[in-house]
Amino acid sequence: MQQLRLKAPTSMVVDYFHLFVNRRAYTLQSKRPHPERTRHYYYRPKDKRTSQGLSLTLDTIRRHLEGEITIGLYAINPATQCSKWTAIDADYEDSLADLFRLRFYLRQDGVESALENSRRGGHLWIFLAEPLPARDCRLYVCGLALNLGIPIKRGRQEGIEVFPKQDALMPGRYGNAIRGPLGIHRGAGERFWFDGIDEDIEKQMCYLNSLPKMTRDQ
Repeated sequence: MQQLRLKAPTSMVVDYFHLFVNRRAYTLQSKRPHPERTRHYYYRPKDKRTSQGLSLTLDTIRRHLEGEITIGLYAINPATQCSKWTAIDADYEDSLADLFRLRFYLRQDGVESALENSRRGGHLWIFLAEPLPARDCRLYVCGLALNLGIPIKRGRQEGIEVFPKQDALMPGRYGNAIRGPLGIHRGAGERFWFDGIDEDIEKQMCYLNSLPKMTRDQ
């Protein structure tokens, strides 16, 4: 179990913001499990005076990286309908094998990806050189998965989930959030690291910064 607190330098916090934050809305993972379902659900934090949703700040990210809180991130910026990353979530039996296959064939297209371990499987992250239309990101990943015979989750059918999960957002909508990497999962009580890199948060962030980003031409 990894519960050691650390001090996140400002440069790391800023790098994290540039990599992962595409809009200021976010979710928080509850520190206490649901009394009946024993799961640590996510909720939109609100200002107690105005009941308006809080905006993600550098201090919020610092607290996430230091293990004080755990945030969830939204993929799509509704002002542009674009995303700056695509994440593939897989948590079914043998799902890691499917993520490794996707990673291999992405690389054949010249696209690098980062495999983050998770509680029951993994998340495969593709970072973009610039925000690109969510619809195009989804078409590319879903098309590759279908060509490889990798199932896509629909209803109760098990399969990968692709974030962003929508092609576009209607006004006032948020879409689906995914747990922000490198924080402490409240249910598991530990961090989940990116595969193949030392379990050190500074080395992990250096790796993510150095990873080639997918371009519009690709």
